[in-house]
Amino acid sequence: MNTRMLRSAWVTIVAWSLGGCALVNEASSLALSTAVPAQAVVNEQLVRGELVLSPDRTGLATLRADPPPADAAARADGSGPVLTSCVGRLRYTATTAGVVDLRCNDGAMAELRVTLIGDTRGYGYGEGNTGLASMVFGMTPREARAYLPLPPKAEIPGPPLLWPFTARPFVWPVSLD
Repeated sequence: MNTRMLRSAWVTIVAWSLGGCALVNEASSLALSTAVPAQAVVNEQLVRGELVLSPDRTGLATLRADPPPADAAARADGSGPVLTSCVGRLRYTATTAGVVDLRCNDGAMAELRVTLIGDTRGYGYGEGNTGLASMVFGMTPREARAYLPLPPKAEIPGPPLLWPFTARPFVWPVSLD
């Protein structure tokens, strides 16, 4: 009877330890993840957001239409919902290749074949149920324009307005007179 209680205690300790290891592993994975800007063209509409790349060779893309439509419930012609957001899962299939399974709120779905051109930069193209789709991530707006076929009147915005001011050296407003 005493041996049985001792085994039960050890099983409990091991179970708690393994559960704790899983939590530590998940927390360290999140801490080592890298978020990069991402843009995609789906159903001839530009959506922007970020792609969070994890050390376990996966990623999660979260994209939104910019600016969001005034009436996100239905299109003006009554043909269905308006594209406002997309979510996609990235999984690597080789050292410099992967697949993004992209799903949008309007029912658009696409499987994009991704090519990595750096540790946190890449592009992908594919065909979905609403036509061709493309995606870039980890690139400046100028680089993204080279890989992303933009729909008419769409433009990838540049860096934030404050960036030129942060690059200038600070001059102390002190006079030596």
